[in-house]
Amino acid sequence: MRLKGRKITARTTAKYVFLIPGLCFFAFAIMVPFFMGIHIAFTDWNGITKDYNYVGFRNFAVALGDRQLWEPVVITLEFALYGVIGNTLLSLGLALLVNNRMGKLTTAARTVFYIPCCFSAVLTAFLWKFVYKEIVTAVFGIKNPLGMPKWVVICIVVMQLWNTCGINMLVYLSGLKNIPLDLYEAAVMDGASVIQKFRYITLPMLTPSFTVCVTLALTNFMKTFALPLASTGGGPAGASRTISIYIYENLYRYNKAGYGEAISVMFVVFLVILSTAVQSFFRKREVEI
Repeated sequence: MRLKGRKITARTTAKYVFLIPGLCFFAFAIMVPFFMGIHIAFTDWNGITKDYNYVGFRNFAVALGDRQLWEPVVITLEFALYGVIGNTLLSLGLALLVNNRMGKLTTAARTVFYIPCCFSAVLTAFLWKFVYKEIVTAVFGIKNPLGMPKWVVICIVVMQLWNTCGINMLVYLSGLKNIPLDLYEAAVMDGASVIQKFRYITLPMLTPSFTVCVTLALTNFMKTFALPLASTGGGPAGASRTISIYIYENLYRYNKAGYGEAISVMFVVFLVILSTAVQSFFRKREVEI
């Protein structure tokens, strides 16, 4: 028992030891800048000089009354709406396709669908800028849709869906693999159609997967930054300028670091509240297998 106890203790200690490098990197790259940003949000620092003054909640009050902020807010919500709907439909559709129709090609299909997730946002923007400029304009005889305010959000959403859907596809595929086949066999015996099996078995059993995927997609599209910045720079005429880009502009272009950090803190709080609400909504509807 003592030896066994020593083995358990050593194994537990080893787990925590291997966690230390990741925790150190997380603290250095995420937690420390986050708390430094909260401190700066209460100052009038311009991001360049060493001197700054504490201004209390003035930056937050200015942000709430900033009319220029509302346009990026609306654009960000558009990204989130189109992105969550598109990501859910596309990733779930790919998971169903790989799970049922590919057979021996399942592994190859999963690899092919996941490959775009390995591309950086800058490379994705470069590839799709070429597609929109050279291929779409030549095939459909239209102007570059990235230069059209009416379509630029949809175009960037398509780019991000191509770049990220593979991750959620694997999550949905894992959920599909965990659904007992007995349920489908019983439904067939009762004369259920394909649509009925999908509605009354697949969807309820996939609720835990929806909890993960919808939350990830929502936060991912709400934080959209690199793709619109690399592809359009927030244009044309600010039509793709998200909150993240607006924060970036205040931090580095307008030299309003205190004000930019105040907006980012408010944005983080909003994201936490929104993601928590979405998670609680789906968890109340989860079906235990």
